[in-house]
Amino acid sequence: MMRAILLLALTAAWATLMPSAALASADDLATIERQCGVQLKLSPSGCACLRGRASKLKDSQQAFVAAVVTKNKQAQKNIMQTMTVAELTEAGMFMTTAPAQCAGGD
Repeated sequence: MMRAILLLALTAAWATLMPSAALASADDLATIERQCGVQLKLSPSGCACLRGRASKLKDSQQAFVAAVVTKNKQAQKNIMQTMTVAELTEAGMFMTTAPAQCAGGD
């Protein structure tokens, strides 16, 4: 019992040390899909395509893209500190190329 309490306390402490925005959630993909229609004016099928392409990115990249499309500058800054240059480059390329690729299928 004491071991379980200690483990729970350590897990909670670790979670507070990690930047919460650095970990993607299912909400990140939903945000990307939802904002696609608002900002890019893609059809529902185009936005589903974009979500599918985003699902192939790493969690941190998904979180970063979601922060960019929601214009959350603080989250962007926090996430960028956890990503490599290659990961940032890939996320940037995604934002540049994926919308056009998904719009082409509409």
